[in-house]
Amino acid sequence: MTSDCCPELDFGQASGAGREPALPSPSYLDEAVELRAGIIVPVLESDGLEVLAFTLDVEPDIVRATGVCLNDGERRRAAGLRLERDRRRFVVARGQLRRVLASRLGIAPSAVEFEYGPLGKPQLSHRMHARDLRFSVSRSGDVGVIALSTTQEVGVDIEAVVPVPEADEIAALCFSASEYGSYTALGPEDRLAGFFRRWTRLEAVSKTLGCGLGQPVSWDEKDWLVRRFVPLSGYIGSVVIRNWRSRDVTMH
Repeated sequence: MTSDCCPELDFGQASGAGREPALPSPSYLDEAVELRAGIIVPVLESDGLEVLAFTLDVEPDIVRATGVCLNDGERRRAAGLRLERDRRRFVVARGQLRRVLASRLGIAPSAVEFEYGPLGKPQLSHRMHARDLRFSVSRSGDVGVIALSTTQEVGVDIEAVVPVPEADEIAALCFSASEYGSYTALGPEDRLAGFFRRWTRLEAVSKTLGCGLGQPVSWDEKDWLVRRFVPLSGYIGSVVIRNWRSRDVTMH
């Protein structure tokens, strides 16, 4: 499937900073998990594939403790963020990523080293001797998720489900013909959640391919496993991986 070039979008900002997520349909709420400060919760796992969720809404002492493992460049990046909220979210997300990767590698969180692709996609440094461990990170509002794979490249995206007045226009620009057709066939009560299901899938595929939404995305559905999950009520997430056996994946 190929989508046209799409702009980078921040739905939380577009719909009003600080606005509470609009709750999806009741079936989504049944799948949500409870997130607590400092706790990483598995929301999807199988042999070789995991998705972990955590809250970014934590007290200052947890932010400080989490940020101890950041390197100088990450601290400078955090310091350059204008809003305290954005600094907190960045520090906690990066600190949790370091903790998760360190636990898999058997090293200290501060010892984790990253390198970046041409478009800024992070991966473990070649010096880490763990190139088979792939990861993807996403955050929206005060929720963060980390996807891990030991088999193929993985991409994950989450979004707070907030009203998007221009959703139909974005869908027409960014979705493939089949995606757009199935989206427009939805009733009004399902349209918002349907938009975010498709959007998070497109974002996750873009991350897996290492390209941005400003570039055309070409992918064949039969070559991918796509799974939806709910890290918290009012949020929708998608994780994608190539050449995976769907029967091996179980949802929580």
